[in-house]
Amino acid sequence: MTKTKTKTTATERQTSSDSRTSVSEKKKVIPSNAIVRSDVAQWDGYEADEWRRIRDAEAPDDECHELPLSDYWGPSPVGTASDVGAVKSARDCCETCKKTAGCQFWRHDPVKPSECYTGKLMNDYLPPMYGEEHKKLTTTGVLYPKIPKYDAESTDLKTCLHTMITSNGAAYMNWQTRVFYQTWKKAASEKDSILRHFTRILHRTTDDELMGMIPTWRAVPTHAECDTFCDYAVKDRARAIADWMKTDDSKRCSHILMAETDYLFIRSPPPSVLLSKGYSYGFLFGYIVPSHPTAKNASKVLHDEEKDGPLREVYQTGNAPQSIHRDDLERVAQVWAEKVELGETSDVVKKDFGWVRDMYAWSFAAAAVRPKLHFELPPVPFQKLVIQPPADITIGQASLMHYTWGAIVSDKDDKKLWSFDKREYQGRWDSLRKIETPPPWEAERGFKLQDGKVMQESQYKILQEMIEIFNSAIDVILTDDAAKKTS
Repeated sequence: MTKTKTKTTATERQTSSDSRTSVSEKKKVIPSNAIVRSDVAQWDGYEADEWRRIRDAEAPDDECHELPLSDYWGPSPVGTASDVGAVKSARDCCETCKKTAGCQFWRHDPVKPSECYTGKLMNDYLPPMYGEEHKKLTTTGVLYPKIPKYDAESTDLKTCLHTMITSNGAAYMNWQTRVFYQTWKKAASEKDSILRHFTRILHRTTDDELMGMIPTWRAVPTHAECDTFCDYAVKDRARAIADWMKTDDSKRCSHILMAETDYLFIRSPPPSVLLSKGYSYGFLFGYIVPSHPTAKNASKVLHDEEKDGPLREVYQTGNAPQSIHRDDLERVAQVWAEKVELGETSDVVKKDFGWVRDMYAWSFAAAAVRPKLHFELPPVPFQKLVIQPPADITIGQASLMHYTWGAIVSDKDDKKLWSFDKREYQGRWDSLRKIETPPPWEAERGFKLQDGKVMQESQYKILQEMIEIFNSAIDVILTDDAAKKTS
């Protein structure tokens, strides 16, 4: 086990006019190993009654998850025509599915309004096909598994969501961290926001430039070479999180949001992403498929099917984003760290899983703990945590943007019009640059992405909103930096 230590950050001024009282104003005693927080990142979580008021004020989900002009791939039929009964609308079709044993998926065709297809999908959270690209005419929906929501159980923990990211302190990650933290502060200042604390876990042998700017806890890394350069910069992430879970800082909230530095907050997540113990709200990644023929050899290095179940039952998710009860994260993190280290000793794992090997290790760790950790992984547009521009065509219910995918926008004549890739940004923590604004939308120009697919206007608007959020955060950061220099 590696030893860990903490560092305290410099205090920051209050950035919101919100009337909530800070920890320092209440004159609470801060443990010696805690991070000093004097801005929005220090507000307390909610007591049980207040939490339930906030939770119950959220509009309920549409249980049918009705989506016009959509369809899903490869459903298997369930039920017979005699089960259908009187159907006049898409909503009637959903109600029929609810009454049909084994039904999970329903489809209603407006051309045949009295008919209703009921079936089952290959995956509980299979993404829908919708939008201009697919040109579907039917209305479809899915009945997702019923996952218990958090009910402020008897505990010393206040109900809230503690945002946590990790970093090795490289300049590439530090500019991302500053932008993300600024968007977090804005989202956390919303009325009744569940965002109450923020911690950057720094797995590095020395302090870095952001120690006085971002609430930071530093872990002594196992792989010191990753301070500068190594073949896998996040190989210390799981171990650092496991170590952090033993600190008081990890006990500030009932739940922890595991995030990445290249995220942007659109808004504060809704209360419904806080689930009961044993469940985590995350994201389904289509490229995490443990049972796929090309993944099986590496999967068997990290997963014991005899003890932990067949590969096909391992969830297709990763460590971020996850909204998870902090007790669940504590029990999974240690196993996750062990599997990451095991993977680093295997050429098969490193070759077959590549840069997502710690994501696979997370899924295998969730299957290995007892009781197993289960996941709620709804797709966009029902996903409440993250979207990934420019791949997604709607924000839907998402609270975050993940700008991991580079975008190159060209016209129908292949003339390059605009591009952004975080890998080429080359910003420093102290010299942030705004993203250039793309040209106005013009349908007749036939805008398309680098894969040749024609862009939809809604996709383009998401990119524009991403840029606006990013640039607005930089405006605030640069203004604050200038004020500090002159003060």
